[in-house]
Amino acid sequence: MYRFRQRLEIGLRLAYWGVVVLCSCTAFAQSASEYNAQGFEAYEAGHWAEAIESFSRAYDSAPENETIRRNLSNAYQALAREYAEAKNIPVALEQLENAIGADPTNPQPYIQSGAYYLQESLIPEAIFRLEEALQLTPKDVDTHFLLGESYYRDGDFMNAIAQWEWVFDVDPGYEGLTTRLENALREWDVEEDFDLSRSRYFTITFDTDTGSRDVREVLRILDRAYRKIGQDLGGAYPPTPIQVTLYKAEGFSKTTQMGEHVGALFDGNRIKVPVIDKEGNFIEAKELERRLVHEYVHVVVRHIVKDNAPWWLNEGLAETMSRDMTALEFDFLRRAKEKGILFSLSELTESQLEKLDPDSLMLAYRQAHAAVEFLKIRRKKRGLTSLLTQLAAGEQPETALSYSTRYNYKTLDLAVASYIETGTG
Repeated sequence: MYRFRQRLEIGLRLAYWGVVVLCSCTAFAQSASEYNAQGFEAYEAGHWAEAIESFSRAYDSAPENETIRRNLSNAYQALAREYAEAKNIPVALEQLENAIGADPTNPQPYIQSGAYYLQESLIPEAIFRLEEALQLTPKDVDTHFLLGESYYRDGDFMNAIAQWEWVFDVDPGYEGLTTRLENALREWDVEEDFDLSRSRYFTITFDTDTGSRDVREVLRILDRAYRKIGQDLGGAYPPTPIQVTLYKAEGFSKTTQMGEHVGALFDGNRIKVPVIDKEGNFIEAKELERRLVHEYVHVVVRHIVKDNAPWWLNEGLAETMSRDMTALEFDFLRRAKEKGILFSLSELTESQLEKLDPDSLMLAYRQAHAAVEFLKIRRKKRGLTSLLTQLAAGEQPETALSYSTRYNYKTLDLAVASYIETGTG
């Protein structure tokens, strides 16, 4: 997605300079030319609202003029970009609707809308706008790539692969394409014959060896988690349907390319969970519920803060909200403390999944669990929801932590070490 964002920014900058000043001529009323010129000056100065007002007046005088319509559309796009940079995507999308209304032949606001909907995980809306964009610009590589991403996140592997293969034929070096295409082909190979089931909030694809009763139990667990965790985290309810795939152990390993120490995964798009182990046995009910709830918490955290949650907080929340700390965990952490091998939380801000060996990863998970469990005891839910709110606003993790809990990493490390020792907050 990085390359697309980069290209989109460039495209928008080009659009800024694409505003055209009309000369005064008999084909248009003098007022239209004057308002268009005023809009051009405001546009060049970056005063988008003033530009929109002037272009709108020009449009009122000459509604059929293509140049004025495109200028007005571009100004709405620029204002949308400004709102998006301020993390106000709903208002940005409103401005893009205005851009489309001003000039339905301009493909850029359709593409921009699709990108923002995709960013907000509003997948059907993203697909709708990107399919419209392709009707206007059928050879645009970025649009094909984004539409492939939208289909993939909708669980439509066949259409996702078709879009990405088109991109590969045109631009085989497109950033991120090879990995996405390989992942989609690998997952499609595993999941081609999977069945599908739905609840109010979730869409589940599953291996045909999974019994219907087991699938209903998974849906029951997830539906309950949707309501409870949403309430516990301040009314956070991700867009639905949320995609979930249930695997046999070997299918999970093939799809995710993860080792046996990984029991489930949220890849930023779907929850992926093995429900049948290597011996062909269904995962024990309590353990399955823990895995499902753990991964669903990641869905909610991503919905709230996008990619701005430090790893220790993301995993600590998932652990805390899916199970309690056990005496064995406290003993494990005490021994690690005595050996002097505890991590500092400042070392656990980035994902550790592919960085640490299984034993170190277990220690990192348990420390994250203890840290969030401690904050929950000391600051209650309000402190955690405040922390997430600060992160959602774009604050740096330690700044958000300090504002919400009065701890920085150093003081929280000390407090969690004491909590590990005593088992009390």
